[in-house]
Amino acid sequence: MSAEPKPDFELLESWRAGDERAGRELFARHFDSIYRFFRSKVDDAAEDLTQQTFLGCVKGKDRYRGDASFRTYLYTIARNRLYTHIRDRQRRDAVLEVGQQSVADLGLGTATAHIAAREEQKLLLTAMRHLPLEMQVALELHYWEGLSVREIAAVIDTPEGTIKRRLQRARQRLDELIVELASSDELRRSTQANFDDWAKALRDDLLPTPADEDR
Repeated sequence: MSAEPKPDFELLESWRAGDERAGRELFARHFDSIYRFFRSKVDDAAEDLTQQTFLGCVKGKDRYRGDASFRTYLYTIARNRLYTHIRDRQRRDAVLEVGQQSVADLGLGTATAHIAAREEQKLLLTAMRHLPLEMQVALELHYWEGLSVREIAAVIDTPEGTIKRRLQRARQRLDELIVELASSDELRRSTQANFDDWAKALRDDLLPTPADEDR
């Protein structure tokens, strides 16, 4: 009978004590979700930003006291790295308005053909990239990664009530964008009628593949 996987906190404590294997196991457990977080927004920098996130986790591991879930800690680092990356790519006098500007507005993450195979998935990804950044982050963390409203509030540093309203508005706005961006009524109907299936398929397609690693 195989042993039960150790909780994240136990792995972190072992890692703190010098067990490098525990650190590698912790990274392997969360790598896909962090990579997906970046690839849905800045495809060309996803791998580098994922590595930076885990490097930040290494450097700051002694500051993590367990007052939030380890996933919350990781996504907080990832969100900060994402916004730093975006600011670095902007003009010096540009202001990043994450509550208003989207990936599309900022000219990031425009390539979808090599990520999503089906037109419905491409439409969904394009629509998500037209959401304001904070809406996109909250929606993905909730529906793709299963974070609670409380956890998302901690990641975004925003009251829980605001997160609840933001998730409702994000889902509504996503539906509106699907209608606006669909190239045909048939594509729009297929995407909306089977939304959960297409969202799940897109979630899987955002993971790294050998072809991505060779690009």
